[in-house]
Amino acid sequence: MMGDGRAEGVAIVTGAAGGMGSACARKLAAEGWDEFLLCDIHAGRLESLADDLRAGGAQVDVLAGDVADPGWADALLAALGSRKISALIHTAGLAPMMADAPRILVVNLDATVALVDAVRDRMAAGSAAVLYASNSTYFPMPPEAAEAFTSPLPPGGTAQLAHLAPVPELAYPLSKLGVRALVKREAKSFGDRGSRLISVSPGAIDTPMTKDEIPNSEPAQKMIRDSASGRIGRPEEVAAVSVFLCSPEASFAVATDWLVDGGHTAAMGF
Repeated sequence: MMGDGRAEGVAIVTGAAGGMGSACARKLAAEGWDEFLLCDIHAGRLESLADDLRAGGAQVDVLAGDVADPGWADALLAALGSRKISALIHTAGLAPMMADAPRILVVNLDATVALVDAVRDRMAAGSAAVLYASNSTYFPMPPEAAEAFTSPLPPGGTAQLAHLAPVPELAYPLSKLGVRALVKREAKSFGDRGSRLISVSPGAIDTPMTKDEIPNSEPAQKMIRDSASGRIGRPEEVAAVSVFLCSPEASFAVATDWLVDGGHTAAMGF
C-alpha cells in the first residue's frame, strides 16, 4: 500500500483518448496516481494525453490497439510486465451510432469479458476495477434479454445473442447489461484476491461519442429536460465518481452499479 492507503501499481485506463477516458486519466493523476498504462485505438490522441501526464511527472506507457482484437488482452499483459494493477477504469466502448449490432456486442461485452479474465490475477491488494455500463440498462428490455445474463455471456460469446439485438439501438443496452452481470458474477473472484469490481452507468454525457446522438433525439432531449439536473453531464463528473471508486474511501463499494446520470433515468420513471 502507498502512504495514503492506495494500492501500489499501475493505473490502467482504456478508451483513454475519448472524452470520459481522458477525464479519468487526468483525474487519477490529479489525485496522486503517477504510473499509467493508457489504452485506446486512436494512437495520436493517446500519445498526446500521455505527453500531458508525463509533463506533470507521471510515468506513462501506452498501448494503441482495438480492445476487440483476439490478442489485445495478451498485449495488455505484455505491456504491464511484472507490475501489479492499482486501478483499472475500462471506458472503451461503442455507442449505437458508431457501429453495427455485432460489432457493438463484441467491443462492449466480449472484449470486457476478456479483459476481466486477463487482469484478475494481476490486481494489487486494495485495488479496484471499474467497468463502464450505461443508464440504458435500467430501461425496460424484453424478458429474454435479461434472462440471457443468468450467466454474463453464453459459451459462444455474443454471437449467440445476435437474435436479441439485431440493431445497434438494442445491441448497446444489451451489451452494457452484460457488463453489469459480469460485475456481479466476477466480484467474488476479485474479492478473493483483495480487489474490488464495480460498474458505473453514465447517463447523457457531453463527449464526442454522444455529440451527434443527443441533439438528434427528441426522447433524449425530453429525458434531459425532465430530469432533476436539467442538463447533460460533463466527463469530469463521471470521472470523479470513477476515481473515487478506485480509492480506499470506497473500500465497501463492490459488486454493484453506480448510476451517474443527473436523474435522467428517474425522469423516465425507471
